[in-house]
Amino acid sequence: MDKYQPILDLIAEVLESDLGAGGLLERVVCKLSAAFPAQLCSMLILNDEEPSEFIFQRHDQSSPQRIYNLDASVIEVFRGCLSSSEPLLLNNLSQDERLAPLALATGVKLESLICLPMTSGKIQLGALILGNHDPGSLDREHLEMLEPVGSVLAHRLHTMQTIHSLQVANAELEVIRWQLTNSRNILRALFDSIPTSIYIIDRKFNLAAVNMHRARRTGLPPNQLVGRRCFQALFQLDDPCPDCRVLDTLFGGQSTSRTRRHWETDFEPQEWEISTYPILDDNEQVTQAILLEQDVTEKRRLEATLAQSEKLAAVGQLAAGLAHEINNPLTAIIANAQLLQRELPAGDDKQELVDLIARAGARANQVVRNLLDLARKEHYDFAPVDINENIRKALTFLQHEFTNRAIELVFEPEQDLPEVVASPDHLQGVWINLLSNAIDALEEGRRLIRVATYHLGSEVHVSITDTGTGIAPQNLAHIFEPFFTTKGPGHGTGLGLSVCHRVVKQHGGSILVESQLGVGTQFTVVLPAA
Repeated sequence: MDKYQPILDLIAEVLESDLGAGGLLERVVCKLSAAFPAQLCSMLILNDEEPSEFIFQRHDQSSPQRIYNLDASVIEVFRGCLSSSEPLLLNNLSQDERLAPLALATGVKLESLICLPMTSGKIQLGALILGNHDPGSLDREHLEMLEPVGSVLAHRLHTMQTIHSLQVANAELEVIRWQLTNSRNILRALFDSIPTSIYIIDRKFNLAAVNMHRARRTGLPPNQLVGRRCFQALFQLDDPCPDCRVLDTLFGGQSTSRTRRHWETDFEPQEWEISTYPILDDNEQVTQAILLEQDVTEKRRLEATLAQSEKLAAVGQLAAGLAHEINNPLTAIIANAQLLQRELPAGDDKQELVDLIARAGARANQVVRNLLDLARKEHYDFAPVDINENIRKALTFLQHEFTNRAIELVFEPEQDLPEVVASPDHLQGVWINLLSNAIDALEEGRRLIRVATYHLGSEVHVSITDTGTGIAPQNLAHIFEPFFTTKGPGHGTGLGLSVCHRVVKQHGGSILVESQLGVGTQFTVVLPAA
């Protein structure tokens, strides 16, 4: 039993050792040299293709040594043993010249040799090799003592290799997981940073993803929208949107586009262009659809502005060509009408006819002048202006209209109103135009026009309110277009509000309008304070 004790101790140490593979192998070689009568205790370690490492210790050495890339003749000696996985016991090897390189490398002349393959299942890990310079000094009993060491060591090495492979694979998986997480975060940041509403739905209209831009419009975070029906979560509808075309994408694979108009206020519609695109799986089947919603309100406004600019260009060409031809006969008509007025005695029945000719000529002359003003680039002389005083001057021009038509005028100027940098003459034209429209809108009943000035923050507001007939909702979007008018023939050219709008824009301001049929209309001019 005593002769087996070193072997048992070696097996126990192999099983309990926490050394790495290199340290464990050197430890085993040291223990073998103490347990067996051998001048050479060694271990051959295999890699995936061929023997690559030889760890050995001579009886007269204190620590193991290593040899890499053994001579091919030495490998040939162990090849049969390694390939068959059968232990090898040889004696009288002095005549085998193939082992001469091994004897030369280790310094031990070999006569007896034991080669024990280390296998775990069908996996070859290497071999335990004992050598002695005395013939017959190693026998079958030594081989039987070595076998349990080889078996335990093989399993231990295989376990360590498996653990190492798992650690490498786990590290690779961790790298892949990090890369996927990083890619997902980048895509999510990109998805949320795009200033366009984007969301993805499945074939049952369930939301699969919603970006932050679209979620903000609902007031909820994206995670509270995902999983809900898109028409319920995003549009607060019980059924799919009436003009929705996403079914053409989900079941037909077509990309679609449509326009949806949404009224944020009673007078400012917001237009959205909604596009749908299919998302395909590996079999080229549509599984989801991605929807993009773009706010094209400003685009439509710019298109309308461009169309209006083209109209103005046409008006400019028309005015330039006709102004001279029209003004000459108009001058003759007006001059002769004035001469007739002087010659006709007071109270003559023809006086009214001549007055009508003179007024019609003056009106035609004003139309031509408005055309020229609208088409040409006017010169603005900007200076600090007291808006209250500017409005008072404009009211004096229309005082006779208020008196003759029995119109009640209320002027409510704010005291200490900030000045405005403006062109005084152009602003007076704006007030006269707006007041003239208010006068024309008044019918029977209470005939009231209220003018008020006030300031909000860095803006000066001027509101002109009447109790007239009001403007129909379908006409509100067109009132600032050139030549658009709701007045009867001979009562309006459709240029007044267009000119007002252009002048106010030149001053960096805006015109707001609120109207209700049968109640009245309020125009508010907003100008930046000086």
